Amino acid sequence: MKKFIALDANEYNLKKGIIPVSLSWKTKTIKGWCDQVKMTKEDIIIGHSIGGAVALMVASKTPPKELHLYSPTPIFFEFLELYKKYPDKNKKDRFKEFVRIPNVKCPVFIYIGGDEDPFMKVGAQIIARSIKNSVLKTIKGKDHMSVIPSSIATIR
Repeated sequence: MKKFIALDANEYNLKKGIIPVSLSWKTKTIKGWCDQVKMTKEDIIIGHSIGGAVALMVASKTPPKELHLYSPTPIFFEFLELYKKYPDKNKKDRFKEFVRIPNVKCPVFIYIGGDEDPFMKVGAQIIARSIKNSVLKTIKGKDHMSVIPSSIATIR
């Protein structure tokens, strides 16, 4: 079984067999989003943006077969210095929910678009350095929203 974790999973052209788990903005907290995700150790979890951060936290509790993160939103304590370098008043809303980058015991693949915001690029690098044996791939010519369709075919 495969699951896809994203804020608006229906907007993606998903391969047959990938089950969308839409993260609704009705759920106001990261914990609330994590509670929506039900998975098994046989699932391949794919998360984009805030869905990538949620996927990482969910995978730390129940390790999936594989974890694929696309432009994961940096909502971890390890990013506090980064927020000072790239200030944005909208990002402050998440500060109270920050956690440490969780330890994940499964293969982790992180994808970032070559045209992604520098804040997000550095965030992906920090996550990759923090997770042992993770793989970081830059997809040339892609930005935050186009990184998924170009690389979703790489998922087994």
